Amino acid sequence: MQKIIALSFFTFLFFSKTFAQKDSTDKYIMDSLLQNDELLKLINDIDKPTSYVRINIGIGNNLYSEKNKAIESLQNNKQLIFSPSVGYYHKSGFGISFTGYLLSENNKTNFYQYTLSPSFNYTKGKVVDASLSYTHYFVKDIYSSNTSPVQNDFYGSLLYKKPWLKPGISLGYSTGKSYEIIKIDTTVTIQNRPVHIKYTDTAKIQLTSFSAAASVEHEFDFYKLFSSKDGLSFTPQLSLISGINKYDVNHKSTLTNFNTFTKNKLKRIRHFQTSGKNKYELQSIGLDLDLNYSIGIFYMEPELYIDYYLPKTNDNRFIQIFNFNIGITF
Repeated sequence: MQKIIALSFFTFLFFSKTFAQKDSTDKYIMDSLLQNDELLKLINDIDKPTSYVRINIGIGNNLYSEKNKAIESLQNNKQLIFSPSVGYYHKSGFGISFTGYLLSENNKTNFYQYTLSPSFNYTKGKVVDASLSYTHYFVKDIYSSNTSPVQNDFYGSLLYKKPWLKPGISLGYSTGKSYEIIKIDTTVTIQNRPVHIKYTDTAKIQLTSFSAAASVEHEFDFYKLFSSKDGLSFTPQLSLISGINKYDVNHKSTLTNFNTFTKNKLKRIRHFQTSGKNKYELQSIGLDLDLNYSIGIFYMEPELYIDYYLPKTNDNRFIQIFNFNIGITF
């Protein structure tokens, strides 16, 4: 009986050891296959963040903020602007970009402003995407009408990724100064006598703006359209923008070269200041259409933004802003 028990125990140990060796071999083979399968490598690397550099040339009429639609909709620019840019984006989410704005004014073509924009983008989560950015505008000619009235633009956004139609919110805070100058040198007739008038008017406008926007969007993705390395995404976004704006105008004027008898008719205006602040209200409805096609390291991205101003106004309520970007990412 003892021999039978001992034989059974030995047999159990033998087959257990044999099974364990077989399991170890299978694991080694599977690990080797997983490490050498290129398809599985590609799948595993899709969601891994990487650092990259982007060089871009934009063509359009966008002169103000590229992200803050409340500021972007303030413009009424119709001329064509070339905006080359370069940016570095680290896999941690931090990035920085530099952009120049090439345009014509008074028959002269030049870079009238530049922007430097550090940013942080969080896209690793399964629930929300988040972004923060700050843009500073460097203006070459403070009296140019083709420069942004904003010099400091803070912007943040959150996008809820779970539903098919993704809701989002964004906040913007902007400050800046703009300048205007008018020079008049003419002769007028007062009491049947000609009077030579030189008139210079300057205005310094300080702007503070806060905005909040609620949006919904969906991204349509298409892969392998013309080759195995290309892809296309189309993202329409509908936004409802609200906000409040405050401005202070520091006005200086001079009126010289007039005779004593005209002093009752013409007055010297040295300095005056005005300010204004609208109430917090709904400002506009915006529709952003963004198309991105990429093949390898090359991409192109046309974008159209249409804004409809809601409060009463005598100006045109519709603003159309377009951009066509082409570039490389490596």
